[in-house]
Amino acid sequence: MKRKRTVKITTTRRRKLNLDQTVIRVHCQACGREVETLGAAQAAAVLEADPQTLSHLVAEGRVHTIQSVSGSLRFCKDSLFIR
Repeated sequence: MKRKRTVKITTTRRRKLNLDQTVIRVHCQACGREVETLGAAQAAAVLEADPQTLSHLVAEGRVHTIQSVSGSLRFCKDSLFIR
């Protein structure tokens, strides 16, 4: 008598990101705590997305942004990994 077996195969990828910029820690209003931030190019690389997709995620509130004193936009690193 033959038995049926179900096999589930799960794959994961590991990538090393080049995050050589200076780490900036600021308070994220959405998270309510101090977080590391990334620039736009780094955030897009983490999400493997183009800048337009990144803009849509920000508009939907799925990715948090923080405006620096100089006016540049920084992205909450924690919100990039919890989507």
